[in-house]
Amino acid sequence: MSRLRTALTAAALAAACLVPAASATAAAAKPPTLRVFAASSSVKIEKFGRGGVQVGVGAYLAALGGDFRLDVRRAGYRSPIGVSQVIGSSHRALPASILHGWQGLSGFVTYTVSSASRGVIATRTMSYCPNDWNRQRVDGSGPLTPRFPQFCGTNPFTLGSVWGIDRGWAAGLDSAAPTVRLPIGTYTVKVALAPAYVELFGVAPANASTTVTVHVVKPPPCPPSCGGVEAHRATHLAPPRLPHVATVSNPDPATMPDLIPLPAWGMGIDRQGGRDYLDFGATVWDAGPAPMDVEGFRRPGTNIMDAFQYFFRNGKPVGRAKAGRLLYDSRPGHEHWHFQQFARYSLLSASKSQVVRSEKEGFCLAPTDAIDLTVPGALWDPFSIGLQGQCGDATSIWTRETLPAGWGDTYFQFLPGQSFDITDLKNGTYYVEVRANPLGAIHEVSTTNDVRLRKVVLGGSPGARTVHVPAWNGIDPE
Repeated sequence: MSRLRTALTAAALAAACLVPAASATAAAAKPPTLRVFAASSSVKIEKFGRGGVQVGVGAYLAALGGDFRLDVRRAGYRSPIGVSQVIGSSHRALPASILHGWQGLSGFVTYTVSSASRGVIATRTMSYCPNDWNRQRVDGSGPLTPRFPQFCGTNPFTLGSVWGIDRGWAAGLDSAAPTVRLPIGTYTVKVALAPAYVELFGVAPANASTTVTVHVVKPPPCPPSCGGVEAHRATHLAPPRLPHVATVSNPDPATMPDLIPLPAWGMGIDRQGGRDYLDFGATVWDAGPAPMDVEGFRRPGTNIMDAFQYFFRNGKPVGRAKAGRLLYDSRPGHEHWHFQQFARYSLLSASKSQVVRSEKEGFCLAPTDAIDLTVPGALWDPFSIGLQGQCGDATSIWTRETLPAGWGDTYFQFLPGQSFDITDLKNGTYYVEVRANPLGAIHEVSTTNDVRLRKVVLGGSPGARTVHVPAWNGIDPE
């Protein structure tokens, strides 16, 4: 038994002993049956040039009889990341050693490549993110639309995520497939769960692996038309227009978002046009319990939309309130509608007084970073139902922008005016202030958490300025 396998087994047994007796309802819940399988027993993989071949063979991991769900979170920024398996209403603590950070399960699946003449050619054990983008329905037992996110990647300040596969669905394993140097020929590829995970999740031996015959072939000749260029216009379905609801002045807190700025991050010095700028990233997220949802209605003959914030209960709009306005930004690279009341950025002196204000004032809301998908009301996969945000264009008379609970919207300021001009500033300590809801136009659960400061130390000389960013709560030193 390997060291990892021994550690996983011991930790799982210890965790099981610590879990109190479950209720009758929870006791009735059973863990899902996991099964590895392939769509076909034989596949062709085209080999281009002299490089390696990614041995993606159309393998999947299915969850049958129940959801395969893992909650991955930390209690605070100074706390370690932990993981538990959710079975019904109970949580089964799992060893943190199975985590590859926020990126997935460490050493989860092994690919073994062999041939009749050479025997085993390569064995690679790979980490795996269950939130794979390639999700296929296995039977009719699960939801019509998969609910889990489509990735495991995170923002530096993520607090919680949810990984998994819905009941009756399967997630592709090919995203974990390694690249192996193989000449043209026929091979056997075995895809198998690592023994430690077979034991940890009670996978039947017959369900723990699949074997596929792989024919590595030359790509077909290029047809005469392949050198041409065909333009494709990306189409995104607009979020559905909301029904008419009453205007309210004091919405129920249970129907409102809670906007929280994170510390500025991704900082660096940029020299443009003979001046020095401090670039930075800024994230404001919605801690729930409801989404931040804004609809804009255009004033006839103008580039102005009146903005209304909508309030939701159990996923349905129950009221709205005025929330400022949206303006159309016609500058190249923008050319869409900006909501102006979302956030504001400033550089403060050591005494916390403003010395430079970012000119960034317009926002097109969209869920870019999963911050904590374990908060009440979190929407795990907003992309599957079209809530990417609809920024509109010059002809739009209406738009809707949404930031679901659990998600943040990140903007990087690297354009002069949006980043901070530090050319004439003395070396020393400063603070980057990220402020949510700066005008108080947005109804939210609390306004006491709308400001976040990040300490930065400027140094160097003009044309060669430096920035040092101390760790914030023990994380993200820059």
